[in-house]
Parts: sequence; structure tokens; C-alpha cells
Amino acid sequence: MLNLSANGDYGLLLLKELSLAQPGQYLSLATLARTKHLPRKYLDHVARQLVTAGVISAREGRGGGYILSKPVNQIKFVEVLKALEGELEPVHCTHDGKCCDRKFACERKTGWQEVHAQLYKLLQNKTLADVIKTAA
Repeated sequence: MLNLSANGDYGLLLLKELSLAQPGQYLSLATLARTKHLPRKYLDHVARQLVTAGVISAREGRGGGYILSKPVNQIKFVEVLKALEGELEPVHCTHDGKCCDRKFACERKTGWQEVHAQLYKLLQNKTLADVIKTAA
């Protein structure tokens, strides 16, 4: 049901690599880009989004790079998805219900709102550790 964009794919890869680093060790995006054959500029963009969301922290200079802001089992997966993909919604109008004037007459909408609520509830209970463990 979730179709991740390149943003999501690169972001999850970055987070997985950060989770594998030694405690206190910052990861250089240049190194990650080189070893994983990924575009550095795109990784910079994704890293900035994750910093803004408070998922990772950055340090400049020698020995700098990126590090997880908190332990991987304390990072909610829904936070990561929102930072990388935007608001979670199976169809455009399910998030806030303000997409059109027919919201009360649309029978499909009621079904999608329920799907959205269930999906969001499921994802709220997952941490990044759950997802990395599943993907490993």
C-alpha cells in the first residue's frame, strides 16, 4: 500500500546505515554516497529533511556527518515517513477531508477515511527498529 518515492528509499537507506554505526559515530554522506553508489546531492537533500524533522542530527567539520537523534527503537516510523514522504494518505482527500465540496456525499470517501485511520494507527505503533529488522 505504501509506495515509497526515491526520497523514502534513500532516507531509509541512510537511517539504516546510521543505525549500524557505532554509538557516537557520525556518518559522512560522501562516504555513504561513494560506497552505496548514490547521488551525494540527493542524500544531502534527504538528510536535511530528516534533520528538520528531528530524526537525525548533523555536525560540521572534521569527524562530522550525521547521527541518529535518539535510539532506533525510539524513532517512530510514522515520523520518518512524514519527513520523507509528506502526510500519509492512501488517496488525496483522506488526510483532512477538505479536498472538495462533495465530501459528505462521496461514499468512497468514508471507506478511505477508515483505511487512512487504520493505516495511521498501525504505523504509529511501529518504530524504525521494527522496519529495519523486517528489511534486514
